[in-house]
Amino acid sequence: MGLVAASTSTETTRALKELFWRRGYERASIEDVVQATGMNRYALYNAFGGKRDLFLAALDDYYHERKAVFLANLDDPETPPLEAIRRVMEFAIGEMADRGAGCLMGNVANHLGPKDPIIAARVETYLQEIELAYGEALSRADANGALNANITPQNGAKMLIAVQLGLGVRAQAGASGEEMLETFDAAMRALARPQRRAQQ
Repeated sequence: MGLVAASTSTETTRALKELFWRRGYERASIEDVVQATGMNRYALYNAFGGKRDLFLAALDDYYHERKAVFLANLDDPETPPLEAIRRVMEFAIGEMADRGAGCLMGNVANHLGPKDPIIAARVETYLQEIELAYGEALSRADANGALNANITPQNGAKMLIAVQLGLGVRAQAGASGEEMLETFDAAMRALARPQRRAQQ
């Protein structure tokens, strides 16, 4: 089975999301917003409010879309849990590599979270939900005998979040998708139960 995708974006929120993702909140001007969306200032302000409101709309769109993709795939009963984790991480790495801009939530956490408690709370909620989904997938892997016995599902989930955010930093520094996948695969080897060698 392929990755289960989900998208409820309107053209405007999709354009806002791409703009803020690639340029960042502080570097994106209102003129950039007008050009990206094709809407005039009056229409934008009437529909969304100021620049921060525009950003929150884009962030909410990202939050709901990515959460749907991650949760749908990590909870897929027809896919082995570790394979499902790799599938969603390949998806995330592909997005980050294509844009060279890291993880949008990670970027926001680093640059805006310390300045804006509302945005910080949204980022924390997103990361907690994804961490919980990773933990549930790893619990199933543990029950199936696929998880390294030295790692609990909860600690494994925290490690995956740390790896995902770290890969976002590498993407911003210019790492390729292949390089990021190598790093992720090293983490997955640590999570998987070692295979016994066949007796000679």
